Amino acid sequence: MGKSKIYVAVRHILPHVLPVYMIGLILLFPHAIMHEAAITFLGFGMPAEMPAIGVILSEAMNHITTGKWWLALFPGCMLLIAVILFDVIGENLKKLWNPGSAQE
Repeated sequence: MGKSKIYVAVRHILPHVLPVYMIGLILLFPHAIMHEAAITFLGFGMPAEMPAIGVILSEAMNHITTGKWWLALFPGCMLLIAVILFDVIGENLKKLWNPGSAQE
C-alpha cells in the first residue's frame, strides 16, 4: 500500500507489544527488590553505611538475641509490602490491558 516500515511498526505492531512490555517491566521490580535485599543482607552488595533494606535487616539480626525483635520485623514488613505492591499493580495492569488473561 506504499506505507513505510516504520509506519507499519508504529501503527500495527507497537500497540500490541507495548502493554506486554510494560507489564513485564513492572513485574520485574519485585524481583529486583528481593535480589537487592538478599545480596545486601549477605554482605555482598552495598557497604554497611548505605541505607539499604538488606543492610538494615542484617544489622537487625544482631539484636534479635537481645530481645529487640522489632528491629527486624518492621523493615521486613516494609520489604514484603513493597514487593506485594508492585506485584498487585502488575497483575491488575495485566488484567486491565488484556481482559482475556483474567480467566487464567
